[in-house]
Amino acid sequence: MLSQEELKKLSLKELDLEFAKATKDLFKIRFEVNTGSSKASHQIRNLKKYRAIIKTIRKEMEISEQKKFTDQKTVEEPKVEKATK
Repeated sequence: MLSQEELKKLSLKELDLEFAKATKDLFKIRFEVNTGSSKASHQIRNLKKYRAIIKTIRKEMEISEQKKFTDQKTVEEPKVEKATK
């Protein structure tokens, strides 16, 4: 598992791949614990937290991208003067 600092350096695509890997590992460990072939039930909690961290970092990156886009998009509206009668 990567640290939060290392995860923040990854691209969105790489984060998606890391999330998929963590999901696969979580499924594997849950299966092993439920069948009794492994006693590493503590890893389930760790992987769930890891997935949550990945999702949070991904969401933060998406929000910052949207903010950059909306900041660039803002255009001053032209001033319209009212005609006097």
